[in-house]
Amino acid sequence: MERFDNPDKFLHDAWHLLIKAAIKRKGDYQKPSVATVDSEGFARQRVIVLREVDFQQRQLTFFTDARSRKVEELSNHPHLSCLFWDERKKVQIRMNAQVILEQGSARCRQYWDRLPVQGRSSYAALSAPGTPQQTDNVPLPNHWHDEMDLQETAYAFEHFMVITCQVYSADLLHLHHEGHQRAQFAYQDGAWAGSWVAP
Repeated sequence: MERFDNPDKFLHDAWHLLIKAAIKRKGDYQKPSVATVDSEGFARQRVIVLREVDFQQRQLTFFTDARSRKVEELSNHPHLSCLFWDERKKVQIRMNAQVILEQGSARCRQYWDRLPVQGRSSYAALSAPGTPQQTDNVPLPNHWHDEMDLQETAYAFEHFMVITCQVYSADLLHLHHEGHQRAQFAYQDGAWAGSWVAP
């Protein structure tokens, strides 16, 4: 990947790399590491799937099970940090965001209606994520199978949650053989302000 001419171009291209990953549903950027803060002040990380990106609104969208630990953590501290890394492009994207949790809304329903049975199975488990169990099997109902009618999965919607991340800062790093590049940005007064910093 070529070096960037200026910080603004770097930020613009970074957002579009994320948009492309969400649309194509593949690539390193589609599965970032996301960190929350637990009740004891420790960072908790996990890899989740990037579902949608809106550059104009500065938003990243993820789905989760409403019963998961990260929902409790985000309810208590509604901020998270996202880490994206592409091994081929050698570009790291770090973003901090304020979080909005949505459950049962019309917007949630729109996303839910697009999910096939296999996608809905992530929210259909009888036990909440992290519940101790005797085997490594996913605790789905006995009637669950990939060819079942979508109407039979309706009960799982109550566990489906949309996480909308309103990004307010970004730290971008490009590892390049001609010299590494790094830029930092903050969203202030309706616009992004950023500059180069030492890598």
